[in-house]
Amino acid sequence: METKPHVEFKWYEGLALCLAMIGIQLSSEVMNQWGTYFYSPSVGVGRTIYVAVGVVGYIFIAGTVWDAAIGPFVGIWSDRTKTKPGLLRLVPIRGRRLPFIFWGSILMTFTAVAFWYPPLPRESTLNFVYGTTILCLHWTFFGIAMVPLNSLAPEIARSESARVKIGTWIAVGMIVGLAVAVVLPGVLIEMLDPARSVVLTETLGAGADISAAGAAAEGEEMVVYSPTGYRRLAFLLALVSLIMFQFPVWLIRERYDSDKAPQEQHLFIDGLKDALRNRAFMIYAMAFFLFAIGFQGAQRVLPYWAELGLGGSESTVTFMMIPFIVMAFVSYCFIPLAAKHLHVKWMLFIALFIIASGMPFMYVVGVADWTPGAKLLMGMVLFGYCGVGQGIIYVMMTPIIGEIIDYDEQRSGKRREALYNGLSAVAWKSAMAGSIFLATTSMSVWGNSAQNNTGVLLVGPLAGLFAFAGMVLICFYPRIHPARGAER
Repeated sequence: METKPHVEFKWYEGLALCLAMIGIQLSSEVMNQWGTYFYSPSVGVGRTIYVAVGVVGYIFIAGTVWDAAIGPFVGIWSDRTKTKPGLLRLVPIRGRRLPFIFWGSILMTFTAVAFWYPPLPRESTLNFVYGTTILCLHWTFFGIAMVPLNSLAPEIARSESARVKIGTWIAVGMIVGLAVAVVLPGVLIEMLDPARSVVLTETLGAGADISAAGAAAEGEEMVVYSPTGYRRLAFLLALVSLIMFQFPVWLIRERYDSDKAPQEQHLFIDGLKDALRNRAFMIYAMAFFLFAIGFQGAQRVLPYWAELGLGGSESTVTFMMIPFIVMAFVSYCFIPLAAKHLHVKWMLFIALFIIASGMPFMYVVGVADWTPGAKLLMGMVLFGYCGVGQGIIYVMMTPIIGEIIDYDEQRSGKRREALYNGLSAVAWKSAMAGSIFLATTSMSVWGNSAQNNTGVLLVGPLAGLFAFAGMVLICFYPRIHPARGAER
């Protein structure tokens, strides 16, 4: 049944969500992509190591586990919030979602910058404690903003066609945000680092790597690295992210009115039980849990792979990600048309197949006896191929979670967008923790140095195995009919 026109979203609401997705990427992907590398860079290349590679993963595992744990509670809190501002709402913003987005985006601006200021310029337990604490705070504020934000899309777009459209808006924002968060930092870190152009001819500073100091003592030219480029970049992106998050706060009108709707007790334990009995949700969550472990694991080692596998630097990541972004955008030309003929699970199957088949080639390219230029070219081709799969995933995430929420409403009579988005975040964040463990363990056991990079290269094939498992599982996702519920 088609939804009445008045409940469909306006174009500027789609644009607001698009811009907010850019904010999500800026406030999360920079840490995901570069955080591990910043705290524990490659050994033997002259960079400051703040935390050992065998330990650094636990900073991010602790942060993501904490983030996953609080997500459902933020969802319940948002679902039960009154639409009309009360006396305790310091800024009288109307709605169940918008006040959370407003405050969460402001608070995480501070933690997004503070993370890049470990207290000691050397390997230290204090740096580990500091990084873990700041990251947990950051993901707390991030969850307060993100879970309610993700709940807006299925709430303002109730028909399948509208959800594909809003999903396209969201996908564009995610890809643009990914371009800024992953593509640009590689170049900007070098540009904003005042020490990057200095060549060593004398003794290195106290924070430099021992092997680099030895090279300098022998008269070899070594580039000085400093954390300044990372810190300046973090400050710039944190401000842009804050601005992006504010657009939905002031442009989107929430459809749900708690004063008019019947009051229900959305108990977390009841919602969790319903979700665990929701076959569609469980298959979706498990499939993307496995896929994300692999794909995000490959993402974690990308700076290491660019440096040790391709013979490049931070800017090499930029060149590889350009075709990834371009091909993701190109895929948007055919995704809406394909979605009219293929069920959502087969669209996602195709996406997962593309990425699962591409990731193992990170090892092949890394060990190939090619010139750095040839390796860079093949890396660009590889990530351009994977960009098509990522584009499909970004578009189809809103339709599939909206379908799952509708199915839950048919079974329970309750509308629980934030709960399901919170539980979905648990799967994604748990996968993020798994991806960190996969990447850092591989590098710790098999090597991440200039002399032995096997641990970096092996993450690609391992990522492909996890993504393939998710691809197989998504085949069991049921077809859901609006009136009758799920069928096998």
